[in-house]
Amino acid sequence: MFTFHKGDCLPYMKAQPDKAFDLIVTDPPYGLGIAANPVRQKHERENWDSEIPTDEVFAEMFRVSKHQIIWGGNYYPLPPHKNYLIWDKQQPENFTLAMCEMAWTSFDMPAKIFRYSVQREGANIHPTQKPVALMRWCIAKFAEAGWSVFDPFAGVGSTLVAAVELGLSAYGCEISAKYHSAGLKRIKQAVSMPSFYTLPNNRLHPTAFGVGTAAANPLQSNLFADDSPATFGGG
Repeated sequence: MFTFHKGDCLPYMKAQPDKAFDLIVTDPPYGLGIAANPVRQKHERENWDSEIPTDEVFAEMFRVSKHQIIWGGNYYPLPPHKNYLIWDKQQPENFTLAMCEMAWTSFDMPAKIFRYSVQREGANIHPTQKPVALMRWCIAKFAEAGWSVFDPFAGVGSTLVAAVELGLSAYGCEISAKYHSAGLKRIKQAVSMPSFYTLPNNRLHPTAFGVGTAAANPLQSNLFADDSPATFGGG
């Protein structure tokens, strides 16, 4: 099943109990001003990437989830940690955009690299859209059967599509009506299709703050939706 909320993620998270979701996988705004990048100008100029999320948003993300994978983690005031995930975009050396991106995670495991061309999934709807294959790799590497996955900055829903394909409960928020609409179509399509993916993991993972889901996260003590939710049953 999935729930895709149209609106601001902060009030949505504030309405959730502690540790409501097993895993957050998300790609928040990096504060880079994407609209100023000429390579991105096939997309409409907008202002959603002018600032990073507030401390309050990060505090809520850690409160409502047991584990976290946060893309662009190098842009945020997160604790030092060894288990970064690296997406090698397989870009040419002389290309003007980044050749890789990094995700901060709460899992106490060695850093991992996912090599996948940024061109393989075709034209993007969203200017910073992550490949479904990347999000599926993130989730499958760490999640267990029965987990719930939440993306507070869901965009056009790549995280939710990946979670649905893996047979997990998927939750997300997107503040933009046009991206929410596009994402909803993608997620519904994933729900309607048979899944060819399974979770390889079936064990309790250690985290950076101890083993299991009850270990305290020190970030919680440091940091601090017009809303038309869409809830559907399915794969």
